[in-house]
Amino acid sequence: MPGQPLEGGWGWVVVLSGAIVYGLVFGSVRCQSVLFVPIMNEFESDYSNVGWVSAILTAGLAIGGMISASVMAKFGHRSAVIIGGLISGASSIIASFSTSVVMLVIFAGLLQGIGYGISFVATPVIIGYYFAKRRSLATNFASMGGSLGTFLICPLNGLFVEQFGIHGYFLIMGGLYFNLCVVGSLMRPLELSRSLAKPKEPKPATEMRVIEELSRNLLKKKPFLVYCISQLVFLAGFLTSQLYIVPYAEIEVQIPSVKASLLMSIAAAAEIASRVVFGILGDMKRINRVLMYSTVLLVLSVCGISYTFMKSFESLAVAAGVSGLFQGGFSGISIVILADLVGLQYYGMALGLSTVINGIGTLITPPLVG
Repeated sequence: MPGQPLEGGWGWVVVLSGAIVYGLVFGSVRCQSVLFVPIMNEFESDYSNVGWVSAILTAGLAIGGMISASVMAKFGHRSAVIIGGLISGASSIIASFSTSVVMLVIFAGLLQGIGYGISFVATPVIIGYYFAKRRSLATNFASMGGSLGTFLICPLNGLFVEQFGIHGYFLIMGGLYFNLCVVGSLMRPLELSRSLAKPKEPKPATEMRVIEELSRNLLKKKPFLVYCISQLVFLAGFLTSQLYIVPYAEIEVQIPSVKASLLMSIAAAAEIASRVVFGILGDMKRINRVLMYSTVLLVLSVCGISYTFMKSFESLAVAAGVSGLFQGGFSGISIVILADLVGLQYYGMALGLSTVINGIGTLITPPLVG
């Protein structure tokens, strides 16, 4: 029946494509900490100024997430992923010619983040159309790409910077980001997503009214607002701790840079191992997803606080490993819970709005901590 979830088939190709999107987007975002010291040395800057690159990147991701809802409504989910890939790749290549931190903030931060956001938000939405009964498992499989991307990109960042410098790094990554266009082309829409994304007679004014109405309806839903507040408070603190763990290990604990970058890979490896487990648990009818989500937030918050008490590579590695195990639950289950709270009709818009709200916290805290 057209528009019904397939629960498999081409849906698994979409999941694999989504894993690559997650890997390139979140692998790059999470490994920003590896670039801090090289950027500081290259542009003779300090933590506070360099922190704006990551802060604006996450803000750009939030803006891109909101834009993605309109792009999906006008052009479709597949086109949204491709457009995001074009913006990300072009921005990174231009960033390779940067002569100041300000230029990096604009191209490696704002514009690149917007490209990330457009591609990212469209990915779980189209996966949601392909799967219903296995939605948690499929989403966790796709988001596992973020863990694998972190595991691979963090050490590669150090290698690229060491061999080609910070400018060469952005040039190479720009080429990699264009692969988002390739995997985006594989995200073939179902009849349902096509009918929602491409009306037979597009009317821009009508589309904008529909989007505004959806936004107003979402903001009236108390469960959605509570969800956004929990994400805002948690991510503002936790992502900042993740952002500075490598510089902290290098400068405060005196760990060599290459070895310090392995902390992110350790967390990513643990996260990969836990993805499938949390995906299976999330699909069990007896499991309360909201309770599981709350437990994951609590454990991750404790891990974020514990970093400041660690004074050796071994202790930091243990904290990173435990954190990674529960990040595997957070990344997948939070998106599934959002679909449960608002339904597929509001899913794309809700994901875009929540990304914007999350961006407020992640914009402010990195420069303040720096």
